[in-house]
Amino acid sequence: MSLSQTCLHDEHVKLGAKMVDFAGWHMPIQYTGIVSEHKSVRERVGIFDVSHMGQIFISGDEASSFLSYVTTWDISKLADGDCRYCHILNDDGNIIDDTIVYTFDKKSFMLVPNASMISKVFNWLLSKSKNFSVKVDDKSEDYFCIAVQGPESLRLLRQYLNVSISPFKLTKLDDLIISGTGYTGEKGYEIIGPLSECLTVWQSFLDMGAIPIGLGARDTLRLEKGYLLSGTDFNGSQTTLESGYSWVIDWKHDFIGKEKLVSQKESGYASLSGILLEERGVLRPGLPVFFNGNQISKLTSGSLSPMLKRGIGLSYLDLPIGTNVNIQVRDKQLKGRVIHTPFL
Repeated sequence: MSLSQTCLHDEHVKLGAKMVDFAGWHMPIQYTGIVSEHKSVRERVGIFDVSHMGQIFISGDEASSFLSYVTTWDISKLADGDCRYCHILNDDGNIIDDTIVYTFDKKSFMLVPNASMISKVFNWLLSKSKNFSVKVDDKSEDYFCIAVQGPESLRLLRQYLNVSISPFKLTKLDDLIISGTGYTGEKGYEIIGPLSECLTVWQSFLDMGAIPIGLGARDTLRLEKGYLLSGTDFNGSQTTLESGYSWVIDWKHDFIGKEKLVSQKESGYASLSGILLEERGVLRPGLPVFFNGNQISKLTSGSLSPMLKRGIGLSYLDLPIGTNVNIQVRDKQLKGRVIHTPFL
């Protein structure tokens, strides 16, 4: 099966990017190197092609109440121009996907699901929309998405579009949707628009000095901040509480999966925790985690933090913060410690 390509695929190839299969897309994993790209975002400004992400539009008289039902947040509380990170759960309370809800007005919204989950989220929303006066449109193939992230991102945004946007707010500028969102933990913005404008936006930011960043650095950047990776840190078997993201739940409204979460809240459960290596080593997803000589879990995510220069990882654990654990790396068990995220 051939891989899907974003509107910027040929530009990545021209820039000499190393291309890989990511969720069925032919995407750049790195250009000059993961560490240098990572530091460019933390210290200056980087630009990411995230056009593989989805754009699902919800409209209609009952759009707000529908989205409140299918997500963990009471969307009726959002004002025009608000962006809200929340979870979409199945009937058992497990995470289908995490998404940002973009509020255009009380009857018009956009969801941005992860690339590998676009069809699943779209079909789920369709199946749950039958009792609501809403329209659900998947327009993912019609839009690009470019992320500009880092301390200098606002300067470039003002220089190019002459706008300023607060975190988790959005504005529309002609055909473009610009939001104060991102996946790096830095000041940053995401620009969504029709494919016809993709190359112009990309090249303009490169000309202003933004550094192209691949998926490798995107992963280390999000991991340093403890952000979840769909399909890796949750895969359909974990609840929002177990993921450690209870703050995305508004308990005062009814939503799909709430009954399971209310029940779970009263009991004990393992939750996604950070692990910081106490000695030299690089962590990778899938490595076994040991406590008192017994394997108790595996890493869902793991890498070397370019800023901390330490191994960092995430794992579902039922252990207090500060507990010493061991991670099996090849034929050695390296010492680690359970900590709160973010790592940085």
